[in-house]
Amino acid sequence: MYCDPQYVVEDTYVEREVTYVHPVIYINRKHIVNVPRHVYETVTKNIIDDPGIPDECEDCDKHKKDKKRHKNDYE
Repeated sequence: MYCDPQYVVEDTYVEREVTYVHPVIYINRKHIVNVPRHVYETVTKNIIDDPGIPDECEDCDKHKKDKKRHKNDYE
């Protein structure tokens, strides 16, 4: 007669390295901030104040008045 075998199991453990990748991402942020910059434009204007050409000499009016006086004086 032959009996069923009896199993004796001896467990042994062998290490095996498994790589786990943990990515690390470095982010350099640049924030743009609006800063006012005031610029002043200068304008130079050359203005000519031209009274125009006179109709007659200012002294002519005096001469006419003087001549009239002389005529009136003689009359």
